[in-house]
Amino acid sequence: MSLQSLLQKNKAFFVLHALLLVSGVYPLVIFDKVTFFLQLNHLHHPFLDHFFYYITFLGSSFTYTLFMVILVGMRFDNRVLLTGTCGFVVTSAIVQGMKRVLFSGQLRPMALIPANVPVHLVEGMMPNTHFSFPSGHAATIFAAICLIHFLVAKKPLWLSLMLLILACTVAYSRIYLCQHFYRDIYVGGLIGTCTMALVYGILKNWPGPSWLDQRFLARLAVLWRVNNR
Repeated sequence: MSLQSLLQKNKAFFVLHALLLVSGVYPLVIFDKVTFFLQLNHLHHPFLDHFFYYITFLGSSFTYTLFMVILVGMRFDNRVLLTGTCGFVVTSAIVQGMKRVLFSGQLRPMALIPANVPVHLVEGMMPNTHFSFPSGHAATIFAAICLIHFLVAKKPLWLSLMLLILACTVAYSRIYLCQHFYRDIYVGGLIGTCTMALVYGILKNWPGPSWLDQRFLARLAVLWRVNNR
């Protein structure tokens, strides 16, 4: 599948994503990152504390691994599983490379907020202080919803919209929980989507070995029979 074909088949998703990116530039150019963080931090509620505390885990590597296990149970072929795995690995490598090499000096909100400025913290969530840029959770959830959209046969507009709302909600949880600035989640989400789209486009066209187009469990059964003869 060429990149052009991928874009065409997922047109609504990418159009909405582009609109999201364009509209999301405004806070980046208008506000200082600390000032904008503090403005958002004032918008809190006990219900939101619980909500964002739990929903943020949808952007964790553990949840993504569980997602891949679910794909195995849904009997997707090895090509899909390889695509999902490679997409996550490449996304994580880019994010961690930026965090720990290119932008290793970027501090998280709680390391930059003056001690005399009140900040709302969610009970049970310990804010980190280093390796702020970009957000790994945002990258992971956007990569995941991107792959989900590619795999769904019918792609109604409401599905594209709901997936993007879910990803934005998980990404925003990182700000609410005082783990990241807005620009961290903005760039993280962009990395996740672009990386997964590129990996999917490449591996979908790659001929590769025959086992790629077999189901994972079926392939394991074949290997087990061969090794137990």
